Amino acid sequence: MATGGSSIYKGSDLIHDYNCSKCEENDLNTEAQHFCPQCEHYLCDKCVNLHNGYHNKHTVYGRGDIQKWAGFSMDRCDQHGNKLEIRCDDHQELCCSVCVALSHRLCSSISHLPDLARGILDTAEFKQLPTAVDQIRSRLDELKNARMKDQASLKVTYKNIIAEIKALRNEINKVLDKLEKKTLKELDSLMEDLENSIEDDMKTCAHMSNQLKSMMEKLQQVSDKHKETSSYIGFRICQAKLGEAKTTILEIQKRLTKRISFISNVSVLPFLRNLNILGNVDSIFSMPITDSDHVYKAQSSSCYSVRIGKDKHKCHIVGICELPSGQVVIADQNNSRVKLLNNLYQVTDHCDLPDFLYGMCLIASNNIAVTVADSCLSGNRHEIHFLSVIRGKLQVVRKFCTNQEWASVAHHQGQLYVASRNALDQYTMDGQLVKNIYECIPRDIYTSICAVNADGKIIYVTVSFKHELITFDKGGQVLSTLKDPELKGPCGLCVSPSGYVFVCGKESHTVLQVDREGRKKLATVARQTDNLKTPVSVCFIEQTSCLIVGNHLSDNITIVRLC
Repeated sequence: MATGGSSIYKGSDLIHDYNCSKCEENDLNTEAQHFCPQCEHYLCDKCVNLHNGYHNKHTVYGRGDIQKWAGFSMDRCDQHGNKLEIRCDDHQELCCSVCVALSHRLCSSISHLPDLARGILDTAEFKQLPTAVDQIRSRLDELKNARMKDQASLKVTYKNIIAEIKALRNEINKVLDKLEKKTLKELDSLMEDLENSIEDDMKTCAHMSNQLKSMMEKLQQVSDKHKETSSYIGFRICQAKLGEAKTTILEIQKRLTKRISFISNVSVLPFLRNLNILGNVDSIFSMPITDSDHVYKAQSSSCYSVRIGKDKHKCHIVGICELPSGQVVIADQNNSRVKLLNNLYQVTDHCDLPDFLYGMCLIASNNIAVTVADSCLSGNRHEIHFLSVIRGKLQVVRKFCTNQEWASVAHHQGQLYVASRNALDQYTMDGQLVKNIYECIPRDIYTSICAVNADGKIIYVTVSFKHELITFDKGGQVLSTLKDPELKGPCGLCVSPSGYVFVCGKESHTVLQVDREGRKKLATVARQTDNLKTPVSVCFIEQTSCLIVGNHLSDNITIVRLC
């Protein structure tokens, strides 16, 4: 590694952990030995002397305080401290020169950040970012307050149980002293565990909220100076942090809240000398913060056209996904086209694919997977295409081919679940078959749509010609089979992050809400009177409590507002 005093041209292959910011401006590659947080500059031994002459009140950290270097600059690599210059399109990562040299040499496509950042300050996504951050911070605060109430309730219950223990203790003689101590010891231990769990959730919410606030303050500083590249970097980092915050919120919300209970032993006196403790101290589950079995009903509905001038055929929307930004992506089978909708459900961009589309799912952040096959399922094309939304534009990133006959795709933690005409299979993101989860014999031809719940333990599959919704565990064991008079020709299917399950009855012109186990219908939330006509796809937007429904051979999507 070069010393702090040696400078060579930037084109050299010599790699430093941190490069001198001022030398970089002169196309020199010099290792930094100092860092100024006020200037957000890394400095070599020569440049630090010039810096100190101009800024003698700035605090400069040397190599001895290198742990204080990272995290000050938005446009610096967290791992190496170098200036972020490109984005690896294959991995959707922001990279410095060291990142490229160490991890992305073999990647096929990169983009320069100044090109990507051009015009970012004027995009709707960037302008909506402060609102999105505020909304997530508000949700984090609400969740923190809810956990504070749980903590207070837990303490009240704790005190009540102690009082109950004391009252019972007063009814018996001194032989219970030893038993009382043992009971209280178990209670205190359980109380500590539950309080620690709640405290961890509260700290997580507060920490993430503070991170978002700090990010937005820095982003506002650079955007006020019209630094497009830094603003774009900050925008991408904030988007990633928003996705992390949403995931954290959903993880805390879906977690069952534990309570404590005390059940006194009514036979304590007759059997006193044979007992070990006064009663059973244990935690009990209460409903989570978000109850996924909450029953919805339709309040109003409206239709929005998703047809564009290039469409040659009637639209047939077979897949709908919501992006973290609030934008919606739809898969138009008949026109072999993926379309991007804004918050007003207007088509703002589209991407053409080589053949019929059969299913779509959200992978992560702004990435989606789409199944593509010949119009005749027995044809030769069976592919999954991966698309990304980059600066408001849909782009195909990659694809893989298989011999399967696709109908639908779902994703969970890097695994793809694909429902074909008669089977349910699990694949890696690279297209490697992991296992066959389920297969129907004989090979009846039917439409099957699959969806996976948030923890990946339950998989739902529709069987249209049998008018069934089948629920599996991840090992392929059938957990339940649902039939209902209002579920004819089940087709569209969605599971929201909080566990709400909705399924379309194509032939019954309905959308049903189903319990998370897939055992029973909770409600028929939408019907033909709500502008449904042979619905084939559905997506539930939790933030607005809206269903987005795609109808068979229709240029309109239906928005059903629920209450």
